[in-house]
Amino acid sequence: MYRVLIVDDEPIAVKSVEYIIRNDLDRLEVVGTAGSGRAAVEKSDSLHPDIVIMDINMPGINGLDAMKHIRRENPAVHFIIISAFDYFNYAVEAVALNVDEYLLKPVKEEKLVQTLEKVVHRIDERRDKVKRELELKEKFEMVIPVLETGFISSICMLDGSEEDLQKYCRLFGFERTGGYVLAVQFGETDGGEVQNRIGIGVQSQKFYQNYRDILKNVCVCVVGPLMLNRLIVYVLDEHSPGFEQKLAAVETARRFLHQAQKLKLGLSAGIGGYCPDVRGARESYRQALCALEYLSRLKSEIPILHYEDILEEKKGTGNYYAQQLVQAVCTKADEGDAGGALFAFSNIFDRMCADVMPDFDELKNNCISLIVGFDRKWGNWIRDYPAALGEAAAACSQTELCHICSRFIAGAVNEIASGKKKRANDIIRKADSYMESHYESEVTLGGISREVNLSPYYFSHFYKEETGVNFIDKLIRIRIEKAKHILASTDASVKDAAKQVGYADPNYFSKLFKKIVGVTASEYKEHYGK
Repeated sequence: MYRVLIVDDEPIAVKSVEYIIRNDLDRLEVVGTAGSGRAAVEKSDSLHPDIVIMDINMPGINGLDAMKHIRRENPAVHFIIISAFDYFNYAVEAVALNVDEYLLKPVKEEKLVQTLEKVVHRIDERRDKVKRELELKEKFEMVIPVLETGFISSICMLDGSEEDLQKYCRLFGFERTGGYVLAVQFGETDGGEVQNRIGIGVQSQKFYQNYRDILKNVCVCVVGPLMLNRLIVYVLDEHSPGFEQKLAAVETARRFLHQAQKLKLGLSAGIGGYCPDVRGARESYRQALCALEYLSRLKSEIPILHYEDILEEKKGTGNYYAQQLVQAVCTKADEGDAGGALFAFSNIFDRMCADVMPDFDELKNNCISLIVGFDRKWGNWIRDYPAALGEAAAACSQTELCHICSRFIAGAVNEIASGKKKRANDIIRKADSYMESHYESEVTLGGISREVNLSPYYFSHFYKEETGVNFIDKLIRIRIEKAKHILASTDASVKDAAKQVGYADPNYFSKLFKKIVGVTASEYKEHYGK
């Protein structure tokens, strides 16, 4: 049934139209009548008619003004004007209001019936169109997870076609395809490995739709299927590459983890580097996994790590045995455990011998691949790489090869530890230098993080882990030392000294000063000052 509201200030006209509808049009129902424009607006708000049959000249609000009000609240309503006035201005306004028909009184019954049938037909067409669109959208919503699974699977196939990724983006309707890969891992790590990955994966599957909904809520993304205990996500990001983009990516991961951790499963996230378009998604995926694996080896409670925050050389891996070396030895090398690294290498070397001997050339090639793979990960930190490569190429026996590689790995582990420590020290020095140079102004976590190019989320943990103190405590000590110098060597008052080292509140400054120095700033000034 279609709902009709009849509006006319002449009761006989209302009853005449109502009679025609009740007798000739069984698909229409007169739900109300009104004798003025104001009453029409009020009844339309409460009755929500599909069709309004409207007179124009009525006391108070005229029909045209009433239609404007009704149209604002009910954009889909259809209007039929029945008026005794054939004014051009009325017709122009009626066209502007998208009126279906403009009939002149007295209207013939046959004409009114034909007009109403045409309007009903238009309503039917519109409703059918909306229904088809909803059905199509519903079907597409059912297909989207399948398409997203195919898209993520294509990213995970590192040797797949870039054209496939672009085709998926066209299907999704993405105008811009720049973004990064977010790799989420479920389960607590023990010694760098997640225990019972299959069991964790089964538990995670129960909450998969929840994770998917959270991700769709916090960012524009493509969500893949659960792969054991991991979830791979491609996040579309319109930020320009750089520090701000990295901050936004870490914040997106933080928001997801904050909401998802309510589901009581341990979560961590690795973030790959930004790629300007989807063709770089596979490299971002490799980086996200690298960040996730590095994160699992950190003795820290940090659940998020961006690839660019890793304190080591980040390059590709070589062939199968080079990959085996990276997987088996890197954990021990990162820990500075030369013995563990050599034991892992010995196992790999024994497997190589069993696989390829008596083809000594093949064994030699595999050993060279091991050394190359090791160098690809830690690059500039390993000084003996060229010599070891040359010695391996010139080796004449299985024993000699084993000795060369073992010596290389033992030396490399120490150099890696030294290189990582040096880079960490460089970052600490840079952060301390920044605080030394800016102590008199507002120093924020974001400002220091930007200076050292680490995400704030990671930097605060990193600084505490490397120095044993929070960066804010370090800043306070720098400021107090500067204040001591000012109080001892100048005529500045305690209040002035506080302002000069970045404290607007002298009372707060005095409390900090006494806590660190052991005496009040006034006492220190009196004892050491001029």
